[in-house]
Amino acid sequence: MSSSHNENMIEELAKDYADYAKMKQFHETIEDVMIRLEEFQSIVGMVQAESSECMNEHIPRIRHMRKELVTLCRKIDALEHVLIAANVSLTALETAVDTAEAELGVTDRFFGILNPLSFFKKSQESVIGNKQQQAFEPPTIYRTEDFFNTE
Repeated sequence: MSSSHNENMIEELAKDYADYAKMKQFHETIEDVMIRLEEFQSIVGMVQAESSECMNEHIPRIRHMRKELVTLCRKIDALEHVLIAANVSLTALETAVDTAEAELGVTDRFFGILNPLSFFKKSQESVIGNKQQQAFEPPTIYRTEDFFNTE
């Protein structure tokens, strides 16, 4: 009996130890989850602190800077308007120069400047003299003063 009783006791002890090992693993898992939960809670706390800092400090500064930003945007829009006007004037001036070059028969701007200075080409003077002289009307060019306040 004693060996049978010892075997039963050993089996019960083995079962209890197996249950204890399972419970110990279960407790370790629970402790690990609790540690992770605490870490997550601290991260959430930091995010909330950053969020409240943003709400209390940064958003009022952004609202205050909004007026300056609107003013800056208006200035940029005005500069874009000036650039468009300058581009239109430049295009008109280039067209007038191209037309004048075509009327005078100048093919290259550099040589067109040197051509009237040439002493050997008297025939060109007669060609220019034969063409009907048209009144020169300068193209309208924008005035910077129209776009900027001069104080």
